[in-house]
Amino acid sequence: MMLGMMVFMPSICYARSRTADSVLISRMWDYYDHCTYNIEGVEKNLYTVYHFSTKRRNALLYLIPTMYSIARGDKDYVGESYSKLTYHSAHDYSIHRQVICGTIPRNRNVMPVIFELITPNLYGVQLYPNRILSPFHRTNRFFYKYRVRRKGGDVIISFRPRSSNTQLIEGQVTIDPRTGRILTFNWEGEFDMIDFKIDARMDRRDHHNPLPDQSTTEATFKFLGNNIKSTITSFYNCQKTLPDSIDSVDDPAWMKKLRPKPLGKEEKKIYASRQQQEQTEEQNDTTRKTNDRLKEVKDVAWDFIGDNLISSRHTETENITLNMSPLLNPLYMGYSHSKGISYKLDIGARYAWNTHRYLTLNPQFGYNFKGQQFYYTIPLRMTYNPKRNGFAEFTWGNGNRTSHAALGEAFQKVMGDTIAMPDFKDEYFQLINNVAAYDWLEVTTGMVYHRRRSSDKALMQQAGLADKFLSFAPSLTVRLSPWQKGPTLTANYERGIKGVLQSNLAYERWEFDAVYKHQNKSVRILNLRLGTGFYTQRSTDYFVDFTNFRDNNLPTGWEDDWTGQFQLLDSRWYNESNYYVRSHVSYDSPLLMLSWLPWVGRIVETERIYISALSIEHTRPYFELGYGFQNRFFSTGIFASFLNTHFQSFGCKFTIELFRRW
Repeated sequence: MMLGMMVFMPSICYARSRTADSVLISRMWDYYDHCTYNIEGVEKNLYTVYHFSTKRRNALLYLIPTMYSIARGDKDYVGESYSKLTYHSAHDYSIHRQVICGTIPRNRNVMPVIFELITPNLYGVQLYPNRILSPFHRTNRFFYKYRVRRKGGDVIISFRPRSSNTQLIEGQVTIDPRTGRILTFNWEGEFDMIDFKIDARMDRRDHHNPLPDQSTTEATFKFLGNNIKSTITSFYNCQKTLPDSIDSVDDPAWMKKLRPKPLGKEEKKIYASRQQQEQTEEQNDTTRKTNDRLKEVKDVAWDFIGDNLISSRHTETENITLNMSPLLNPLYMGYSHSKGISYKLDIGARYAWNTHRYLTLNPQFGYNFKGQQFYYTIPLRMTYNPKRNGFAEFTWGNGNRTSHAALGEAFQKVMGDTIAMPDFKDEYFQLINNVAAYDWLEVTTGMVYHRRRSSDKALMQQAGLADKFLSFAPSLTVRLSPWQKGPTLTANYERGIKGVLQSNLAYERWEFDAVYKHQNKSVRILNLRLGTGFYTQRSTDYFVDFTNFRDNNLPTGWEDDWTGQFQLLDSRWYNESNYYVRSHVSYDSPLLMLSWLPWVGRIVETERIYISALSIEHTRPYFELGYGFQNRFFSTGIFASFLNTHFQSFGCKFTIELFRRW
């Protein structure tokens, strides 16, 4: 009997130990839910000092967004900022930079993505915006392995990923065994070619503060022979408070009084080197003014190239804001099997009279190399009631060159089969007004004018057919969201009227759409879409044009509308039928299938499964099945299409995701 007790005693102790460890880990997971505090409006003073050191660089560094200054400037930079941090909720806060200084020219933003690393959302599903699954959230427990050990009165929980993937991290935290609150943390991880380590401690006196008291972050960026290292140290509870009116003041003397801790040797050395360089340049000004003026012109020219061709452009004054995507950024290029290579450019401008009334202009331009067609969409919007999403908008744009089977048959009867009917160019003008009457009801009224003109006017006239088709139509759209977490329902009515602005098309069209996005655990998303549209009246069979069922001709990324589009459908099918019924289902998940494979799975961030179906006139039911994944370099989808149950075609879609989050 004694022998039996000796055999089973270690097992009992081990089981009790495992149970105790599980309780501590659960306490850490549950801390935020059980210890929530209202900290809206709480303000903190944040001081940050950062150091960039270039180990290796080459000409490719010029092509990386926000890296222009490091690509052509010094190898070492230092910067400081003193900011006011204001909480809106436990995981939502804004940072207002008040005093800045440093050696980076014009205090440009360099690698702003690494500054997100210093303030993790400890108790959220993701530690950082749209990246890194948190080991401190219960829903992510299947992705990590945990180990508990005790040190004094604290408990140390180590964690490591079950699979090597850039969405996961490895490290440890010290928690309070009574509450589960994290007291210190350190971990290391990787994303977007950045290897990082963070070491931080919380404020043990303030249990309401979800941010660290102090943190140090080390990051290394390696890309095609470039090697940049950075160190960021932040203090979140500085004592000196500045007036709100102070905004981005560049003042080293002021910063000297504000910094809570003296600079390190490396930072002092960089500042001294820059000061000596400026003194030398001042001495040269008195003897070589002509050469310096030429150098200044060259610097301005290079700055213009770096700021506009390679980096995103952002200008802001009291009333005016201007943004422009870089001209040479691969992010704005895409490829699809049916459309080939496409490129787009985004521009955004805003003029605000006040917070309740502002004017925005957000044009998009693009070019499709396979179709050799230039696209543009230029919306001008006047927002007059942002609380109710009240705005009036005028849009000028164009779409794909179109044709129609019935019109083509009429053309061939006259001209024969040897001559192809020329395509029609489609240009449209739209004026709408939108307002949310209630939180669950939004109404859009407006009118749209289409001008479709043949690319070969003389040939159409020779066939005795019309060379242009014009349509003018008032429209009404109603959006319903009766459930807080349910689908959004949309109904659209449009009626074409002959005679207005020389319109020669009359029709009546209805469309209905339902969209639902269900957020599952661990950033898993189920997307559902069901829609239909039909004509109840038409004066001609030519040029069907639906609002919700149309071809997208500019490149779109993973997070745009891949889940609501057909990827292999022939563009002619969009305007050949008097009706359509379509459905789309997609499922997004990190670490789904490929992510668990060795080597390849390490960089697969998100995976998606697609199922789409379509029914239109004169054809059997059409289906598309697809699988896609996204990583730091690109997003891609592989699709197969079927007519009824018979295989039709195979294709892919590809967009650049490189530096998308920079």
